[in-house]
Amino acid sequence: MKDQIDVSVRRSPKYSVFMGIGAVLGIAIAGILAIFVDPADMPMGYTVAKGMGLMLLVLGIGGLFLGGLVALILDWRGRKKAKEFRVDAQIDMVDDPKEIARRRIAEARGEDPDAGADEGTAASANTESAPAVDDEGDAGTGRDSAPGSTV
Repeated sequence: MKDQIDVSVRRSPKYSVFMGIGAVLGIAIAGILAIFVDPADMPMGYTVAKGMGLMLLVLGIGGLFLGGLVALILDWRGRKKAKEFRVDAQIDMVDDPKEIARRRIAEARGEDPDAGADEGTAASANTESAPAVDDEGDAGTGRDSAPGSTV
């Protein structure tokens, strides 16, 4: 069955990339700011390493959030610029996976998938009702061996 459906195509940013770049930029700004800190101006009990660690933490997380915000804004703008297209789609209305597989195999062979529907169900019914193999002779061997083998 062929139908036409409407799809929306748009560009969307990768949030992880924007957030990663924001975090790296925050860390870089913290490193640059740490260069200009005079150790003599630090309060008693603080070192330049502690101050830099705090700046790395605060500016890194701040850059992470700002990168995510930029990605959200770009995603929002992308939704406004989305383009609508009408495309052809093939929709299978059959729920049975065996029936879908039978149809696809018939199409691949170049046959009509609807022609063998009645024959396929009759053939599968015959194979399901096949008599069971009697394995009473192998009952004490402890192995699954082929009938007639000397194992």
